[in-house]
This record gives sequence, structure tokens and C-alpha cells, in this order.
Amino acid sequence: MTKTLNGQFPDPWDNHKNPYDPYGKAIPSPHSPEDIYEKWKKPIVMTKSITINDVFPSLDRWAIGYSSILEQLKEMSAVKASYPPYDIIDQKNDSTLINVAVAGFTKKDLTITVEERTLKIEGTKEKETEGTLVHNGIAGRDFKLTFALAEFYEVESANIKDGILSVKLIKNIPDEKKPKVIDIK
Repeated sequence: MTKTLNGQFPDPWDNHKNPYDPYGKAIPSPHSPEDIYEKWKKPIVMTKSITINDVFPSLDRWAIGYSSILEQLKEMSAVKASYPPYDIIDQKNDSTLINVAVAGFTKKDLTITVEERTLKIEGTKEKETEGTLVHNGIAGRDFKLTFALAEFYEVESANIKDGILSVKLIKNIPDEKKPKVIDIK
């Protein structure tokens, strides 16, 4: 005879059966022994970061003279900046625009430098203590963004408007590097 709940309905947990799984295959019962849960556990997979050597294992055999560039890329990829947010917009006419959200920063708080094909945008803000700060919700911490520039890229202009710093980069290819059209005589 089956057990009843309140004298009317069969007890759903009788014989450790799950009432929501009539076939007993999909959902394990909470009253089941622990070994049933082993198949539900996912193995822990350790992720490995991919390096240049993983992508190009024999890079040093055929890429002569590129070690400094690869070291620079490795150094820059190790630091992942999440503040401040920024957009990189390819304008398809040999120019690129970098927009950085710098709300609360003024022109004198920001520094843009280009050194050895590396663009650095830094912001340092003086702490203003006029009165007592009750709640600090505006992110105004110092930051440093670093971008690797490809060959022939230069900073054309930089301006700040409505809390967005816009840095325009152009690709300035010298005349001797541009393709030449040869007239046939």
C-alpha cells in the first residue's frame, strides 16, 4: 500500500521518486545518494592564455627584427584597462578616431603623448575637497590608456567636448612608400 499525504493524495516523495520526472531519468531527486550527482557535475577546465608563441611557434626562425614589436605588444596586452571606457572608430579613409569618456576631466588634467609608435592617454585629477563629501559616486580616478600604433600613423588632432576626448589618427604614408603608376611608352 502506498503512503498518502493528508489521507487523499499519494506522497510524491514515496520511494524517493521525483513527481516532476515521471520517467525517473532527467531530474535527480534530492533524496538520491551522492553518486547520482556525479554525472551532473561539470569538470573544472583551467583556461590557458594564448601567447604569440602559441599562435606562431617558430616565429623567431623567420621573423627577424620583429622581436621589439612583439615584446611591446605582449607588454601592452598584459594590461587590460577597463576605465575609462573608450571607442575606436575606423573611418575608412586612412584615419581612425579614438573617443574616450573623460567626464569631469579638463584639458589641463589630460596628457596625450606619442613615443616609439605608442600612444598614451593619461588623466590625473586633483582631489577637490570643498566641504564634506557625503557620497562619492562620480568616478574621477586617475587613468592611463596605451595603444600600439601601426607604421605611419600619426596623431592629427585632439579635442574634448561634452566629456568625450576625441583623438584623430591619420595614416601618413610617405611619397616614396606609395604605389607608383608607371607610364608605358
